[in-house]
Amino acid sequence: MKKTILSLTLLTSLSFAAWAQNAKTTSTVFNKTEQQCVTADYQMPGNLVEGALKKKFADAKLGSDSKASDGFRVFKGVTLSKINAEKMDLYYKVDEKKPLSTVSILTSKGYDNFIKKETDSLVIENTILFLNNFVNDVNAFKLNKDIEAQQEVIESAEKKNKSIAKEGESLLKSKSKIESKQSQNNIEIGSLKSDMENQQKTLETIKTKTATIEQMDALKKEVSKQDNVVKKATIRYDNAINDAEDFVKDLKDNAQEIQQNKTEQENQIAEVKKQKDILESLKAELAKIVIQ
Repeated sequence: MKKTILSLTLLTSLSFAAWAQNAKTTSTVFNKTEQQCVTADYQMPGNLVEGALKKKFADAKLGSDSKASDGFRVFKGVTLSKINAEKMDLYYKVDEKKPLSTVSILTSKGYDNFIKKETDSLVIENTILFLNNFVNDVNAFKLNKDIEAQQEVIESAEKKNKSIAKEGESLLKSKSKIESKQSQNNIEIGSLKSDMENQQKTLETIKTKTATIEQMDALKKEVSKQDNVVKKATIRYDNAINDAEDFVKDLKDNAQEIQQNKTEQENQIAEVKKQKDILESLKAELAKIVIQ
């Protein structure tokens, strides 16, 4: 159920994208000193923005970052051509204040020689452009996560579809078994009825016998014995009649279950198609995004 709800959320997300306000220069406190930095806001959860940023840096082969100060992490002595053709130290952090997440970037020529707009305007402008374009990376990252989640939804829906189909096959086998037992029971009913009637005739024949006083006890025993035979034959016949009624009921219940299963299969096939359509929509949205 959770996965189905998730897929509906993904469908609405097609019209929802991270937008960035124009990135701008501002100031932040780093290592107890106010420094100039570039920030941009994105309407997306912090974990997605940070995930997209880490992927961006990984794709640029910056290597491993390390913990710095005041929530920043740093890449030491790296070159990121979109910001600076020369080696630099790049500091970054992501702060989430719902519904926005803010990315802050500091750049340094090494140690505490931080780059400022007044002396290195090109680097600052490149950083602003980098963060403005980064909105596409965020949207692509989210869509890729949505696609992964949607593929799990489809897998679950297809698994459920197979389970329902397997249950349908089991119901058809049950129908066949019931019909076979019903057919055999109908044959037995005729035989049991004939046996019961013959035993009743035998009982009536015995009852018409005459006997002397000395033979009377033996005749009574014979009547009693045959009466028990008749009762047993009657019970077997009555049981067969009851079984016949049960088979009719079982087949009726089975037919209802088969129809219900057929409806469930049709609904689940439609659900699988629906989820696959959502996946294709997500992929189409992803294909529109140009990463710079």
